[in-house]
Amino acid sequence: MKLLSPSGIRDLLFDVFLNLFRKKLRALLTMTGVIIGSFLVVLILSLSNGLSVFLDQQIRAVWDEHMIKVRLKKGGAPEKMAKGMFGGLGEPPQQVTEENKEEIPGAFEFRHIPHETIDELKKIDGVEEVQPEIWVMPKSMQVVGDDRQFDAIVRPWIMAGPDMLAYGSDFTSEQARECIVSEAYLVALGYTEPSQLIGQTVNIRIQEDAYIAMAGGGQMDLKFLDKIRDIAFLMRNPPEDPELAMVTTLVMLRDLANSSEIQALTTKPGNAKEFEAKVVGVSKKGLLTNMIYLPPDLIAEMGRVFLRNPDLYRRGKDGKFGIEGLVRVSDPKEIPRIKREIKKMGMKATTLEDVIGFIHGLFGALSAILTVFVMIAGVVAFFSIVNTLFMAVSERKREIGVLQAIGATRGYVAAMFAAEAGAIGLIGGLIGYLFGKFLCIIGNIYASQGLPYVPGGNWGHILGVSDLFVTPWWVLPLMMIAAAAVGALAGVLPARRAAQLDPAEALRYE
Repeated sequence: MKLLSPSGIRDLLFDVFLNLFRKKLRALLTMTGVIIGSFLVVLILSLSNGLSVFLDQQIRAVWDEHMIKVRLKKGGAPEKMAKGMFGGLGEPPQQVTEENKEEIPGAFEFRHIPHETIDELKKIDGVEEVQPEIWVMPKSMQVVGDDRQFDAIVRPWIMAGPDMLAYGSDFTSEQARECIVSEAYLVALGYTEPSQLIGQTVNIRIQEDAYIAMAGGGQMDLKFLDKIRDIAFLMRNPPEDPELAMVTTLVMLRDLANSSEIQALTTKPGNAKEFEAKVVGVSKKGLLTNMIYLPPDLIAEMGRVFLRNPDLYRRGKDGKFGIEGLVRVSDPKEIPRIKREIKKMGMKATTLEDVIGFIHGLFGALSAILTVFVMIAGVVAFFSIVNTLFMAVSERKREIGVLQAIGATRGYVAAMFAAEAGAIGLIGGLIGYLFGKFLCIIGNIYASQGLPYVPGGNWGHILGVSDLFVTPWWVLPLMMIAAAAVGALAGVLPARRAAQLDPAEALRYE
C-alpha cells in the first residue's frame, strides 16, 4: 500500500472520510471554530468591500474628478479648535504660539481666502475656474402650486460628478434662476416621469440660522468659549468651600448669559426668504436624496442670507470669498502638478483621490481590527482539532494496529491523521463560507427592501452597485487553502503520535 500511488491516495481519502462520517457529531463540533472563523471572514470582507465600493461610487458621483478643494492652512480648520477646546478640559492653560493658535478657542479666527490668492489660483496653468464652496440648508423646498414642503440641501453644480445629470439639461448661464434636483424628488412628489418635474418652478426657503450665522457672519468672539471651559473646569475642580463654589459658578454663568454670543443664539431668527428657480434637470439620486444643485450666483445669494453676511462670496474691498474654494481644472491628469503649485502658495489642497484613499484606508483599518476576532476563532479551531485527534488516536489504537498488520506504513498512518485534520479544516471552511454567503444574501435582500436608497436598493443599477455585501472572488479559494492548512498543521502532533504506536501493543488494545 504505497502512499503516493493513485490507489494509495484513493484509499487514504476513503479512510479519512469514512472516519469523519462515522463520528459525524464529533467531527461537526470540531469544525465549529473553523466554521465561525470562516463565516466571519466572509461577512467582514463582503461588508467592507461592498461599503468601500459603494462609497467610492458615491463620492465619484458627487465629486467631479476635475475639481480640487482648497483652503488656507491657517484659520480654515475648525476641527483643530474643537480639539483644543475639548481636549484640554481640566488641564493647565497652554501658552499661545503661532504653531498652536489654531487650537486655542480665543485665538482662533475664521479666515476667508483673500481675493489676491484667488487671482493667483486662476493664473495657474490648467485651472479653468475658481468658485467658493457654499453649503446651504434650506428650510424647505416646494413646487409652486403644490402645498407640500420637502427638506433640501443646496450645492453648487460644480461639485457634481460628470455623470450626475440623468435627465434634462445644464444651466443656461451662471446667473440663471434655475436648478437641478435629485431624482428622489420624483418619488417624494409622486411623479412617474422626469418630464412632470422639469420645467416647473420650485420655491426654496432659506432661514437665517443664528447658530451657523455667528461664524459665517463674523459675529462670534470665540473667547466666549473660554468661559465655557472655565465653567467646566470649575465643576470638575470645585473649591472646598461650598458657598464660594456656588457664588463663583453663578457669577460665571451670569457673565456667560449676558454675552453677545448667547444673546445672538437666543434671538428669534428672521422670516425665511424665498427664492424661485426653474427646474431644468434631474440628477441621479444617492445617499443625499434631498440634493438640489444651483448656479454659482444663485447659491451665493442664498449663502449670504443663510449666514447673515451680505459681504460673503463677493468681490470688492469689503467682500469675502469664503473659507474654502473649489478649483476646476481642464485635465485631471494635471491635478498632481496643480496641487503642488497650490501647496507652494501656502494652501491645503484636497482631491478626489485623497478622499477615496482615506475611505479605503479607513475600511482597511476596520477590516484589520475585525480580523483579530477571526484569528481568535482560528486559534480556538486549531486546539479543538488537536484535542479531537489526540482522543481519536487513543480510541483507534486497535484500528491503527490492524492497518499496520495488513501492510500500512507508519507514514501512511501519519498521513491519514494529518489528512483527516486537513479535511476537517477544509469542510469547516466550506460550510462557514456557504453560511456566510447565505447571511450576505439575506443582508442584501433586507437592504433592497428596507433601505431603498442605500447599497442593494433600487438605484444600485445606476451607480453600478447592487449589493450591500460584495464578496471578492478570491475569498473562497484563499479560505479553503487557509482552513485546510490550519487543520493539517493541527494534525501534525496527533499524526506523529499515531505513527509511533507499536503494532503489537496496538492490537492488544481493548
